[in-house]
Amino acid sequence: MNQELFAGIALCIMGLCMLLISPIRIWAVTDKWKTAGARQPSRSFVIITRILGIVFLLAGGYLLVFGLL
Repeated sequence: MNQELFAGIALCIMGLCMLLISPIRIWAVTDKWKTAGARQPSRSFVIITRILGIVFLLAGGYLLVFGLL
C-alpha cells in the first residue's frame, strides 16, 4: 500500500512541475544542448510537455485514490 502512495505522490509532483514550470525552462535544461542555434523549443515540444504533465498528474491521482482503498 505504501508503494502506491509514494509512486502517486512522485507522479503528481512530476506532473505539476511539467504543468507549472515554463516549457522553455524545461527545454533549456534538458534539450537545448542538442540543437544548434535554436532559441526556443518547438511548438510540438510544448504541447507534448503539457500533455505528459496531465498524464502524470492523472496517473498519480489514480494511484493515490486507489492506493488508499
